Amino acid sequence: MTSPLSGVSASGGPGCHGRIDRADDPALPPAVLVAVHDDAPDEVVREVCAGAEEQGVPTALLGSAATGADAAGRHAASESRLEVGVGVGVDGAVVVRHALVPHAVLTLHAGAPTPHLRVLGGDAARIVAGLPLRMVPGTG
Repeated sequence: MTSPLSGVSASGGPGCHGRIDRADDPALPPAVLVAVHDDAPDEVVREVCAGAEEQGVPTALLGSAATGADAAGRHAASESRLEVGVGVGVDGAVVVRHALVPHAVLTLHAGAPTPHLRVLGGDAARIVAGLPLRMVPGTG
C-alpha cells in the first residue's frame, strides 16, 4: 500500500508507524516525527527513517505543506511528544530540529549521499536517547 507521500510505503519499515494524520493520537507511541512534503524524494525519506529505526527509535511520517526542510522540521519538532522532528524538503534537503532549540540542530543539503542521510536519521534518534551524535561532514 502506498501513501500520498511520494510513494513512501504506508508501513515505512519495521520501526515506522507510517503516515499519521494527528501527532497527538494517544494510540501512537512516542516517535521522531518526519515532516514530509508530498513531492519530497522517496529515497531520502526512507533512509532518514531507516537511520532512526536502526537506533531503536520509531518514526512516523507527518504530511507537511512546507516545501523547505527547515520549516518542515520545525513543524515536526513542535508536534512530536519527543520534541525532535525531521523535515525533508522538496529538494531532498534534510533538517533535524529540537522544539527547545531556536536553530536547526543538524542539516544536510539536497543531494547528500545515502549513508549521510542514514546517519542523520540515526542522529535524530540519538538526540532523543541522549547519546553522542555521529555527525557526518557537512552537518550542523
